[in-house]
Amino acid sequence: MSRSTHYGNNYYVIPSRKLGRNVTAFSYLEYCNILTLEMNSEVEYYCEQPCTVDVCVDGIISSTTFDAYVYYRDGREEMQEVKYLEELNSDDKRGERDKLQIEKQKLWCVQNNIEHAVRTDNIIMSGDFTIRNIEWLAAKARRYTMTEAIGRKVLISFLKENGSITIGQLYTSGIITTKDGLNLLADMYYRGEIKLKEINDYQLSNKTEVYL
Repeated sequence: MSRSTHYGNNYYVIPSRKLGRNVTAFSYLEYCNILTLEMNSEVEYYCEQPCTVDVCVDGIISSTTFDAYVYYRDGREEMQEVKYLEELNSDDKRGERDKLQIEKQKLWCVQNNIEHAVRTDNIIMSGDFTIRNIEWLAAKARRYTMTEAIGRKVLISFLKENGSITIGQLYTSGIITTKDGLNLLADMYYRGEIKLKEINDYQLSNKTEVYL
């Protein structure tokens, strides 16, 4: 979709490791949603603004454009619409228009046997630090794609035996180095090999716990 023909006020271009190309977002909320898809290891593939479809409601044909198509590793497919919750709950013309748009999308998804999800800001930004942390992790993960790293094997083995360890303790134990340790952790998080405790509510630091 051309930037000049879109109604959005903002425009973002995000390098995607998962897709091997730049991804475009036309609002800050769409940008945040793309980050969550990029760093969700259960998502195998996604596409922004995937298609515009025609829907017949009460004898009137109108079109609607989805914000994202998502294909999950378990085979599920999903069309997504990204909206601010406050707008959806509003009784003004924009709120009514958004609700009608979602109803049209749901109808099309039912007719085409595909799931539909409304991604609101309270879902996408589930904590004060959610976006800031995954944005940082995504940037790190793009720079590091080594599949056979000694640190990776040692860390997974350690976590299987001990449950969890902080990033700071990983440094002092020598499991990761200051040179590329954070890149390794970001890569492992991207792959779904590790989890990072409470990254929605606290900024990533040496106190952040790493676990499987």
